[in-house]
Amino acid sequence: MKLGLVLAGGGVKGAAHIGVIKALEENGIKIDCIAGTSIGSIVASLYAMGYSPEKMLEIFHYFAKAMMKTDAKHFAGNLKTSKSLLGYGILSGENIEIALKECAKEKGISKMKDIAMPIAIPTVDIVESKEYVFTNQESKESNHLTDALIEKAVRASSSYPRCICTLPVFRT
Repeated sequence: MKLGLVLAGGGVKGAAHIGVIKALEENGIKIDCIAGTSIGSIVASLYAMGYSPEKMLEIFHYFAKAMMKTDAKHFAGNLKTSKSLLGYGILSGENIEIALKECAKEKGISKMKDIAMPIAIPTVDIVESKEYVFTNQESKESNHLTDALIEKAVRASSSYPRCICTLPVFRT
């Protein structure tokens, strides 16, 4: 029997997903495929890249403050430009990209298709109201993207709408 694990969002509290993975492993339960959205996409991508729960926790401790750092210039600039909060977050998401890119580089991979464990990271382009799934599984679905950089896919799923608005740049 194969087991898939789906991880939800929830901000920094989503780091609890690491404890779930650790408990499953300690009880001899093997995860065969993984999916996650928002904070769940961060944990899912780290696990799929081969990081242990212990190492993921170290990564979270190391990057947590930088990832969750609000950027007043980013927020004010978006508000000034758009005159609306729709489609813009208070965090730029750049620090998430930097952290994930560094983690992927350490494992010698860069794109979703390079990850060995089956993975799916759902996103929504809020401007066009279209759903996209970043994955390493080949599909005939036009909204399934395999050639995206891991850090871009995770950022798009991590509730940073400014990045989501640029989804077409992920296509090859």
